[in-house]
Amino acid sequence: MTHRFRIASRSWPWKYVRLKGKADGYAFTPEPGDNSSGHRILIDRRLVGRKRLRVELHEFLHAAFPDMAEEVIDQRSRELTTILTALGYKRK
Repeated sequence: MTHRFRIASRSWPWKYVRLKGKADGYAFTPEPGDNSSGHRILIDRRLVGRKRLRVELHEFLHAAFPDMAEEVIDQRSRELTTILTALGYKRK
């Protein structure tokens, strides 16, 4: 399944795929002059529930704030997950 979202004035393809390795998600931002396939977010399709929400938020934050430190992104995604879960947001 592929979605496309506007994040920080850019169009980001958002895909759910089976990722290899330890990462649960990636936000790819090519360097200037890189001719690769461009900006994209990949989320491991095997994730469910609260962990999936946390990874989705985490990768969104990377896309929206590319200069933010990994530790800050990790903490903010955990905080947002806790808040949204407490407010009853769930995936249908």
